[in-house]
Amino acid sequence: MTGAPIDYTRVGYEALRAAMLELARERLPEWTDQSENDLGVLLIELFAYAADLTLYYQTRIAANLLPETADEPEALLPLLRLLGYEPLSPAPATVDLEIAFDKGIGLPVTVPARTRFSVTEPGGHQLTFENLAEVVITALPRADEDDLRRFHPLSVVEGVTVHDEPLGTSDGSGNQLYQLQKRPVIKDSIEVTVHEPAGATRWTEVPSLAASTPADRHFVSSRDALGHASVRFGDGVNGMAPPSTGALAAASITATYRIGGGPDGNVRADLSFAPSWPQIKQAVNPRPAAGGAAAEDLDRARSLAPRLFRTQERAVTLDDHVDLARRVPGVGKVKVETTNWNDITLYVAPTGRVAAPSELLKRDLLAYFERHRMATVNLSVVGPAPCDIYLGAVIRAQPYFARTAVKQAVEDTIGSYLAFDNVDFGGPIYLSRVYDLLQELEQVASLTVFKFSRDPRLPADIVTHPDVDPSGVITPLPNELPRPGYRDAPPPRTGGEHPGFDPATRQTIFTIIEGGIPSDDGAGAG
Repeated sequence: MTGAPIDYTRVGYEALRAAMLELARERLPEWTDQSENDLGVLLIELFAYAADLTLYYQTRIAANLLPETADEPEALLPLLRLLGYEPLSPAPATVDLEIAFDKGIGLPVTVPARTRFSVTEPGGHQLTFENLAEVVITALPRADEDDLRRFHPLSVVEGVTVHDEPLGTSDGSGNQLYQLQKRPVIKDSIEVTVHEPAGATRWTEVPSLAASTPADRHFVSSRDALGHASVRFGDGVNGMAPPSTGALAAASITATYRIGGGPDGNVRADLSFAPSWPQIKQAVNPRPAAGGAAAEDLDRARSLAPRLFRTQERAVTLDDHVDLARRVPGVGKVKVETTNWNDITLYVAPTGRVAAPSELLKRDLLAYFERHRMATVNLSVVGPAPCDIYLGAVIRAQPYFARTAVKQAVEDTIGSYLAFDNVDFGGPIYLSRVYDLLQELEQVASLTVFKFSRDPRLPADIVTHPDVDPSGVITPLPNELPRPGYRDAPPPRTGGEHPGFDPATRQTIFTIIEGGIPSDDGAGAG
C-alpha cells in the first residue's frame, strides 16, 4: 500500500498528532477507539509534544545558519564576520565651531586635544563634544565689536573620552579577552596600554590578527549583540600575548576610549557651547551638527554584507564606491558620478540631514578610500544639492477632531514621506502619494493641494491660481536630495501673501484647516 505524501511543513503539535493518528488508521485499521482516554492516543500525544519541541529547535537552528534567514543577533553576527563584515557601532555627530578669544590673546594659540564643549539642547538634554587633535592657531582676525577675536572652523566630535580604564592583569596566556565597562564605544577610538615590567607600551588595534607576527603588539576589538565592546590579544603566534613574569610583576592593562554617538548629537545651528578650556570665551556652531547615527540595523547589515564581500575591498565600479562609502561612520546617503575618465565625485549626505558633510567627515572618507581606490583615480567629496519641496493644502477636518490635532497629523505624515531615510538622490516626489497619505488619516475628511512645486512663493489666489506642478511629479536632479522646503530651507523672503503663512514656524506643509473643532486662538492656518 502506498502511503499519502508526507508534508514536511506540518511540524506543530496539532499537525503531528493528526498525522500520526491518520497513519495509525491506515496501518492499524483494527484500532478503532481513538478517543482521548485511549492509552494509544495518550502515547501519540506525548510523541507529538516531544517531536514539536525537537522540530522547533531544529528549525530555529537551521534558520540561523544563513544570513538571509537568521533572526538572532548572536547567530547573525558571527555569520556577518565570516563574510568580513562588522556592523557599525553608533556614529558620533561632527560640527564645526566658531570659537572666540580675548583680543589680547597671544599667538600662536594651541587648543589642547580632548577639549570638551558642552551644549544643552532646548529639551534639557546635555551633550559633550571634543576636538580629537591639538589645534595650533597662528593667525586671528582683528577684534570685533565684542572685543573678541574669532576662529573658524574648529571641528569637534560628539562623545566623551574615558581615560585609563583598568581592564585587568595579564596571565601570559594567549587570546586574552577583556570587556570595556562603558558603552556605546565609538569605533576606532580604543587605545590600549600594557604596563609591562620594562615600562608602559601602547598597543596597536588592527582589523585582524591573521597577519600579525609573534613580535607584533596588536589587538582586535569586537562588539556583541548588546553593544558591549571587548578587546582581544594574540596567542603568541598571530600577535603577541601580553606578558606575565609572576604575580608581583604581571603586566596590567588599561584602555582609553570614547563613548557616545547616535542621532541625538545632530544638534541644530546657532547653539552656545560651554568650553572646558578657559582661554576660549565663546563657542557657537554656525551650522547644524551632522553624521550622528544609531548602531547599524542588522537588517541593513544583512543586505550590505554580501555587496561588500563582492567588492573585495577595492573601488573599481561606481557601485563599489557607493558600497564602500556607506561603511564610513556618519555617512547617510551616497551618490557617485564620474566627471572625467579618472575623476570621481562622491555626493555625500551625513546621517539624518540633507546638508553638506563636515570637513572631518570629508577627511575620513578620503582617508578611507586611499587604500581602496584605483591609483589613477582622483576622488572628491561634496555635499548634496537640496531639492526643496514646497507643499500647501486646504484640509477639511472631520467634525470631531481639533484643528490643532489635524494640523499636527498632516505635518507628521508629510514629514515622514519626505524624511531623510525615505528619500534618495534623484528620487521623484509624487503628488498622488501626497493625496494618498493624507486621505488615509482619520482626522481628514477631504483636502485640496494648492501648492506642489520647488518655488517657495505662495500663489496670490490659491483657488483660481494654484501652484501645482502640472505633471504631478517633482523629479530632482541626480545629485539632489528632496527635503521639506518650508521646514529645512531658508525662509522665503517673499511669498507670504496668505495671512496665515509664517515662515518662522518651519512646518513641513503649509495648511489651511477648515471644519473640525477650532483651537483656542481660532487659528485655522499655519
